[in-house]
Amino acid sequence: MIIEARKPSPILREALDALDEGFVLFDRALKLIFSNRSYAAMLGPHANLLVPGTAMQDIISRAVASGHVKILRGAEHGMPTFLTGLETLDRGKIEVLVSDGTQREIRLKRLSDGGLVANVKDITEQRTAEAQARDLLNKAINAVDLGIALIDDDDRLVFANQKYRDVADPAGEFLEPGVLLRETYARAIGAGTFPPPEGVTPAAMLAEVDKLIRTSAKGFSLVNDDGREIVGSVYETDLQGKLLTLEDVTDQLRAERLFTDAVNRLPVGVAIEEASGKLSHCNDAFAGPFGYSAEEFLKLSDDERFVTLAPMIASIAGEDVGKRGTELFGDAVRRQRETLHPFDVCFRNGRHFIVERAVTEGNRRVVVVTETTALKKSEERSLQTLNDTIQSLEEGLAVFDSDTGFLLDNLRWQDFFFDEIAAPREGEPLSSLWDRLVRAGVICVPPETAPGDYVAWLDHFARSLGQNETIRLRDGKILLASAHRTERDGYLLSFVDVTEQRRAEAEQREADLLLRKIVDACPANFLVSRIDDGKIIYCPPPSRERFGNISSTLSFFMNPEDRQKYLDALLPTGALDDYRVQFRRADGSVMQGITAARVTEYKGEQVIVSSTRDISDLLEMQEELQQQRDAAHQAEKLSALGELLAGVAHELNNPLSIIVGYAQMLEGRLEDKVLSRRVDRIAEAADRSARIVRAFLAMARQRPTKIEPCSLNDIVLAALDVAGYGMRSNGTEILSDLDDDLPLVSGDADQLVQVFSNLIINAEQALAPLGQGGRLIIRSFFDPARNQSVLEIRDNGPGIPEAIRARVFEPFFTTKDVGKGTGIGLAFSHRIIDAHGGRLDLETVEGSHTSFFVRLDVDKTGGRLEDGAQGKTAPTVQRRVLVVDDEETVGELICDMLEDLHCEPVMVTDAQMALDLLSHEPFDMVLSDFKMPGMNGAAFYEAILTDLPQYAERIGFVTGDALGEDVFRFLSKVGRPHVEKPILRDDLSSLLERLADQGENG
Repeated sequence: MIIEARKPSPILREALDALDEGFVLFDRALKLIFSNRSYAAMLGPHANLLVPGTAMQDIISRAVASGHVKILRGAEHGMPTFLTGLETLDRGKIEVLVSDGTQREIRLKRLSDGGLVANVKDITEQRTAEAQARDLLNKAINAVDLGIALIDDDDRLVFANQKYRDVADPAGEFLEPGVLLRETYARAIGAGTFPPPEGVTPAAMLAEVDKLIRTSAKGFSLVNDDGREIVGSVYETDLQGKLLTLEDVTDQLRAERLFTDAVNRLPVGVAIEEASGKLSHCNDAFAGPFGYSAEEFLKLSDDERFVTLAPMIASIAGEDVGKRGTELFGDAVRRQRETLHPFDVCFRNGRHFIVERAVTEGNRRVVVVTETTALKKSEERSLQTLNDTIQSLEEGLAVFDSDTGFLLDNLRWQDFFFDEIAAPREGEPLSSLWDRLVRAGVICVPPETAPGDYVAWLDHFARSLGQNETIRLRDGKILLASAHRTERDGYLLSFVDVTEQRRAEAEQREADLLLRKIVDACPANFLVSRIDDGKIIYCPPPSRERFGNISSTLSFFMNPEDRQKYLDALLPTGALDDYRVQFRRADGSVMQGITAARVTEYKGEQVIVSSTRDISDLLEMQEELQQQRDAAHQAEKLSALGELLAGVAHELNNPLSIIVGYAQMLEGRLEDKVLSRRVDRIAEAADRSARIVRAFLAMARQRPTKIEPCSLNDIVLAALDVAGYGMRSNGTEILSDLDDDLPLVSGDADQLVQVFSNLIINAEQALAPLGQGGRLIIRSFFDPARNQSVLEIRDNGPGIPEAIRARVFEPFFTTKDVGKGTGIGLAFSHRIIDAHGGRLDLETVEGSHTSFFVRLDVDKTGGRLEDGAQGKTAPTVQRRVLVVDDEETVGELICDMLEDLHCEPVMVTDAQMALDLLSHEPFDMVLSDFKMPGMNGAAFYEAILTDLPQYAERIGFVTGDALGEDVFRFLSKVGRPHVEKPILRDDLSSLLERLADQGENG
């Protein structure tokens, strides 16, 4: 309620805010009611505290505690004590120093209702003037023999000369500026410097001295501890201070002489000037420069001094007085009396003086004149040295006054601009210089810029203190121009020749551009990135193509931990080679890489230069190569196994031939039906065994493809005999649906057996988990639309997942465990069928079945399968046949079979015996084994060609080792008819017919 009652109206608030002085109002509880803007400005950073209701103590305490405000006078014992005293006195005053360097006087007054109002006045200038006066007075009176002390309006010591200190504080313990005068006398009395008179207590004496000082008493006497009488006088100054003198009257005359002599001997001129301008005192150093003694000079009035001194003066404050010496000198003195600003005077005899004034008691002024001739000469020498230095600079310099009139320049500036045109004249405006230089073509005007506009721009550049602007000259030089302000508000223009620097920079830019082009064109993937945060500094196109438009290496590290491990490995040495990494590509895929990195410095920062080689394909290739090695190893094992099986089959051929041959011969010849049925079973088993052996041999053969008409039905049954055992033993149901009228196809029967074996084995592996629930269907049919014979192998296994169907024919792709699959079976089968001009198709339903379809074109040659039983009847012509076989049992079988075919066989067990026999006995044809001790089949045939050529077209071979490379090569070379063991009656009959045909044609 109190705050609202005191709250100023808007009009009053606006008026108070307009005051230069600060104004603040508090209620009787010392809570803020209002403060104007000037007061808030004084509080600066604490202006936010000026909220109505804030305690005055809080505002002042915060400002003082932060150091923004320092209390100089009036509240030395704290604001609470000061405010308590204010309750009695109703008004008070404190001085503070603000952090911006200003001094403020705060006058406070109690209002009738107990409130408090304060106004704040800036007394900085006043205190500065007082300080200047004190300084000048110090110079003047510090050497005098009179004890003088200057006291401010708070009764605090401002200055005390040495004499005063010798008298009042000979031990130098307490006379310091700012100390209360009462305290100095209390300590002097207490120390015995001024002992109290007999019968007077120290307290009573202090009270009396305090009273004398406060009443500005004159001529009061004090006796010091040496018994010397000291006379004191107190004088009030115009600034409400006091001047206190202590004089030892015992030696007064001596002191006066010493003082006068001291002042007169001072190296500086000192005078006391009354308010009227008349001098009341001066020393010889003051009057001497003007050619007067002190006594003579004191007789002159103010105007007389001006008139008398004017002819001697050459310049004032650097301005030539000419014939206006009296006027200008008088103006300078009168102006100084008001402003107290020092000014320079140069006499025509070359001497220089500085004149200073300070206000003292009674509105008097202390005038101090100091000769500065030596200083001026030193300055001139310094300026000359500076000028020499400036002239030798490589930088062009020109100085202009505050109106941009030309003052001076150096040689480099002249060289830049004025080789061909007139040099600038003193005072010539800068704009005129720019105009002359542009018109003369010395300064080149930028393209598409009018000369006048460029001159205006140059002038604006100088006046606005532009920096580092480029100016091009006609001779090709490039200058970097800057403008600066001088101490006297003039202008300094500087010009630096940067032609070579710009040329070097251009060359460097070209080199950088070339390097950038080379780097951008380089196929290597590398990056430059900061160590601290991974920010990418440079990313060439190959790296952007790999990682995309990224800004940080954190984008392609799989996680922050990976980058930290990378840094831990790199930073200790600053170098890293062949470090394995995993990075994320722009498309999200993971890249396997090997990186090399180096730490270097770029623009004051530690950066990493790294290059990473993508080894994903290499790793995949290595993995594929390992798979190939594994597959090759597996193939080698299979090959070795095949050779082993072939060897076993070969060894089985001879006894199997006997079983098969005799079983066939016995078929239909026994009257006992039981025995006949048993012989039939033996024949069937022997026939099946023969087919299995032949299938083994067919799969084991490595020979060129032999395309001939063949039956898919026969081929798949042969494959089933070989590969179907596993399914039968597992309980798998095997069903066949073969088209008896299926057209023949053109193909290599051996290779096709391998294809169907692979497909049957794959089906076996798929059906193995089903046990007796597994079912394999083998179906053949003719596709008239494509004119193809088709064979389907179908199983009811789990099917092939859609995700891998497209890869089942890829080499080395397998889903089986290690050691159970090589991944080459289907790929090999697909390649064989493709080489036959056919197709191997897959049809599968996951969880239901899988079907492989082998589609081959129908044979167009019209060929047919050889069938001795169907094509030929047993020969009726008896033929004489020589049988050559080292195995007697096999030879006897062949002989028996030949006899059954109405032939006359003769058997020998040695090739040489056969040659001997052929040389003297006739034979219709010769049947020879191939592998025999001594002379084998190839040597036997060569001997016939040489010695018995008439038998060359009548010899055939029976072999159980068609798998052998030498056997196969020989039979392929000579093209002689042959049959493979185990020997079947039909095969032997066909061989005889072929030999008979060739014999007749031969």
